[in-house]
Amino acid sequence: MKSSIIKFLLFSSTTVFLLACSTAIKHVIVSPELSTGISDVYQQKQVQLRFTDLRRSNHIVQILRLDEPAQLYSSQQPIVDIVEQSLTSALKANGLQVTSLAANKIEVIIDNALINVQQELLKYSANNQMDFRVVINNASGTLTKSFKIIGKSNGPLKADIAVLERDFNQQLAKLLTQIVRNQEIQEFVK
Repeated sequence: MKSSIIKFLLFSSTTVFLLACSTAIKHVIVSPELSTGISDVYQQKQVQLRFTDLRRSNHIVQILRLDEPAQLYSSQQPIVDIVEQSLTSALKANGLQVTSLAANKIEVIIDNALINVQQELLKYSANNQMDFRVVINNASGTLTKSFKIIGKSNGPLKADIAVLERDFNQQLAKLLTQIVRNQEIQEFVK
C-alpha cells in the first residue's frame, strides 16, 4: 500500500514538474492573399506540380535576445502545404491544369522563409528573407528560376508578433504572385 502511494506521489510530482518546465508551442498564422487575378495565360496547358521544403528548421520567426534562448514561432500548418495550396489555386485560376500525367513537371523548392529578429532592451530589428526556386522540366529542357524577397524593419521596444506575421504573409504573397506572373515560366510551360 505504501509503495503504491509513493509511486503515485512520484508520478504526480514528475508530471507537474514536466508541465511547469515546458513552454507552449508558439504559432503564427500563415495565410498569403495572392492578387494574381484571373487570366487564360496557361489555357490548355498541363503540369505536374511538386513542392519541397529544404529549410533547415520548421520555424518562420526567431526572436533572439542576448543571453536568452531564442523564441521560435512556426506556422500552424506546414509552410510547404500552405505554399502548395496558394500557388496551385492561383495557377489554376490562370488556366493551368494540374494532372499527374502531364509532360511539364514543375517543382517549387522553398530554400528559406525566415524572419530573424534581434531584440534589445529598448528596440528591435528584423530581417526577413524568402528564397524559392522553380524548376521546370519538359521536352524543351530544364528552366530554373530563383525568386527572392528581402525585407528589413525596426522599431522601438518589443517586436510585435502580429506585425511580423502580417509582414511575412505580405512578402509570401508577393513572392508567389511573382511566380504566377513570371513570363519566362509562362512561355516555358508548353
